[in-house]
Amino acid sequence: MRLKINLKKVLFKDRHEKEKKERIMREDIIDDNDPLINSIVSDLLNRYSDNIIAIYGIGSYFEASLPPNWVKNDLDIIVFVKSLEEIPKQDWTEIRYEKKEVNGNHLWLGYNTLEAYRDKNRFSKESFSNYEWNLIDMKHPENSKLLYGEEIQTQLPETDDLIFDYDDVLARVLYHLEKSLKEKNPSTAMKECSKGIFKLGFYFCIYFDPAFRSTTIMEIGRKLQQLSANRKFIKKLVDFYENAIIFRLTDQYKTEFKELRSDLITYIFALLDQGALHKKMKYKEIIIYLTESFSGFPYLIQVIKKI
Repeated sequence: MRLKINLKKVLFKDRHEKEKKERIMREDIIDDNDPLINSIVSDLLNRYSDNIIAIYGIGSYFEASLPPNWVKNDLDIIVFVKSLEEIPKQDWTEIRYEKKEVNGNHLWLGYNTLEAYRDKNRFSKESFSNYEWNLIDMKHPENSKLLYGEEIQTQLPETDDLIFDYDDVLARVLYHLEKSLKEKNPSTAMKECSKGIFKLGFYFCIYFDPAFRSTTIMEIGRKLQQLSANRKFIKKLVDFYENAIIFRLTDQYKTEFKELRSDLITYIFALLDQGALHKKMKYKEIIIYLTESFSGFPYLIQVIKKI
């Protein structure tokens, strides 16, 4: 079935100045029009009210400029607290976070301090996330939504001179592709692949334009189109990106999923082999990189061995 979606018109159109201003408007407290977010924030306040500085939403659930039929069932929320000591942790890690199902939605709550956002080494000890990526999320108002508490942007470091850890950002792309490969549920596998594609788009944006400071799906898509004008190989990523958008709008890809995923993985490894990305990696180097990233990527290693 051919899906008739004009993505340039839906997502990549230029915005008027009024629309720009509307997108960066912040809210001071709970959104009464969203009972789910209201209940999550209320629960956090009941548990940690004296310890909470601010609560922010990040990710596509809070990206108001996405089409109304965008599938939004992943909620990522950052809770800034005065002290992490009051927040329970899993026995095997010092990281403070919670994962749970809430009314059919996948909720991730990350707890952190302002002090950690001011010190990369401390942040890395207290969070699994990429420091530069998270700092961009929180420093630039268009990338997150204040749900409760203080506006904290002025208390965070500037992002003008960030030095990105591209190895780490790319590993987070591959993490979702690894999860997609080992996932037996087809719908979940397709969703994980779409996450990998969106994160790959961000990686391309900050590598080819280190001054890029957006983490939103729309802005990343626009930037990729811009970059593809002078770098023909990025047009292939624009195709993957549009495919992921179609999946999030219709719950299906416009091309056969396993073929798309295989082409995507081959595309990434080929660019690494050619030295078109942040580092030139030959076969053995890629194997080492995959083995040492997170807890290892055995499914991706199997794929590259076949390639």
